[in-house]
Amino acid sequence: MNSNNTITRLKEEYVAYYSDVPVQKYAAMSIARDEDTIIRWRREDSEFADAVQRAKAGWIRKKVLATKAEFALERLEKEVFSPHSTTSLQPSAYDTFVKNHNYNPNTPENREKTDRITAMLMEDTKTS
Repeated sequence: MNSNNTITRLKEEYVAYYSDVPVQKYAAMSIARDEDTIIRWRREDSEFADAVQRAKAGWIRKKVLATKAEFALERLEKEVFSPHSTTSLQPSAYDTFVKNHNYNPNTPENREKTDRITAMLMEDTKTS
């Protein structure tokens, strides 16, 4: 068997394996080739690259069809089927201060300051 026939056969075996397990590393191992070879084949051979993409699309289609419709819809159409939250959290005055002043409250030199600022902000919230 000549080299071109061997490569063609290996590519076919790769695509067959990949259609069952679409993980490049394992599909390459199944034909005793490394991933660099597969990447090169995909770059140089558009028909092979297309066959790999079709194999992956077919695998995804089989998995989607085999799952519960609700599960698939929740994953594929998140905007429609996911629960929507109406709560919007506003940052606290403390969070805003930390962000605006690039302040790290956890350093030893800032801990005392942090306690004073927290006490001050707590006082402000009592009077508001």
